[in-house]
Amino acid sequence: MQIGNERPVMAEPVGDIRNGDFMLYGANCLVLFYDSFSTGYSYTRLGRVENPEGLSAALGSGGAVIAFQKQ
Repeated sequence: MQIGNERPVMAEPVGDIRNGDFMLYGANCLVLFYDSFSTGYSYTRLGRVENPEGLSAALGSGGAVIAFQKQ
């Protein structure tokens, strides 16, 4: 998901991505991972989905809309 304003970047090589990781790629691309794998890319870690079980099935094979709400 591209976002309009750039965010502070503290990218580092993450090595392993886990299902439910929420990261920033570059300065304006939010990424929510729904599968686990190894990578050589660098990301800024933002957080994790607490219970990512079923995330892949919920997102399906098409596009998805994810909304964020400040609490």
